[in-house]
Amino acid sequence: MSSTFALFHIEKENVLALDPGTDTSRAMGKARSQGFDLQVTGQMTDAVRVIGALAYIDAEVTEGDNVIPTGSRILGVAKRSGSVLGVYEFQEGRLRGSDVGAAFTYVGDRSGESGSDFELPAYHTVDVLAHYKASDTVTVGLNLNNLFDEKYFERSYSNYWVNPGEPRNFTVSLTLDL
Repeated sequence: MSSTFALFHIEKENVLALDPGTDTSRAMGKARSQGFDLQVTGQMTDAVRVIGALAYIDAEVTEGDNVIPTGSRILGVAKRSGSVLGVYEFQEGRLRGSDVGAAFTYVGDRSGESGSDFELPAYHTVDVLAHYKASDTVTVGLNLNNLFDEKYFERSYSNYWVNPGEPRNFTVSLTLDL
């Protein structure tokens, strides 16, 4: 098992932000981001591996103006987010080398418009995956994303320009090792 942990405190000047009054980007005064990021990866057994991440980010305007005031949250930055992926790989029999897994992702609420109270709500998604090792050189994969068809908003630039997240969807892949 391995992990990384990072504490950070970043201050920037002239950060580009969308001015909600004119819908143009402009440099605002100063902004600060601080928090931590934790990543964990582990091969729990020969068959089971896990990857996880957790982040806390406090990001705000520290020197603003009347359009994007001091104390405003930075557009699109969630205070809390995290994910975990677990994969089981078959070790014997016809399915040897094939795997199945699931992932859970959480993104907390975040500012949806610079300098306003408009927020995008928190959301979570669940994805599942399976890969069948047909031979030493051929693998067929299936990923089912957003299993429960969660309705969510991925990002926005203002309260009238909001990008919805992906609905339930799946992908099929074919991998050839030449």
